[in-house]
Amino acid sequence: MLESGKANCLKVRGYTLEDCVHIEIQDSGGGIREPKRIFEPFYTTKSVGKGTGLGLSICYGIIKEHGGDISARNSLDGGAIIEVRLPSAGKAATADYALPLQRREIVIEGTILLVDDEEAVIEFERDVLSGAGAQVVTLMNWEDVKLALISRQFDAIMMNGKMPGGWSPKQVHKWISKNCSGLESHLLFTFSSVAEPEERAFLQDPQRRSRGRSLHESHPHRRFERRQSF
Repeated sequence: MLESGKANCLKVRGYTLEDCVHIEIQDSGGGIREPKRIFEPFYTTKSVGKGTGLGLSICYGIIKEHGGDISARNSLDGGAIIEVRLPSAGKAATADYALPLQRREIVIEGTILLVDDEEAVIEFERDVLSGAGAQVVTLMNWEDVKLALISRQFDAIMMNGKMPGGWSPKQVHKWISKNCSGLESHLLFTFSSVAEPEERAFLQDPQRRSRGRSLHESHPHRRFERRQSF
């Protein structure tokens, strides 16, 4: 969402319509730059070091699995509107009643190397990526990462930019460029806190940033983009 530079107001409205519960969240901010894309994995309007773009894609998956839908649009009066629609139970479900599970839409095809030192984080990110259709290999230290990169092929790397005892993003990029030429353009760093100024300057260098390449696309309107990559 865009910042408007003024005091904002947030409105939440709930109602039922056609056996569905509708929840609308509307703000008075600057709106959404690309409403049709904000639920794509890794899409973000935030600057480097401030999020990975996974939050709304996770919401999308949860709501879809419950038989609902979520959408976003800009209001004619200004601001953005997020609408959530979920099926209304009406009454307690009987033992033999259950909503059919909806098959997840495959939005990523390829093998991703996922690297983080926190088990809870790596499990969470693995579930998100796997749910989007990717094949995921998880590792928790840089030495294992080097061995894996030398022994097999990956389509992309998603790595914690502040691995304890590990290399800096600049060092990682240099090693991958030398030993896995081409893969450095499919490298994404995540940060749980704001990146240091030196790291930010390196990540934002236009000569190293990716030019919008993607993994094999299985949906014409969904891309795996590296908003924090080279």
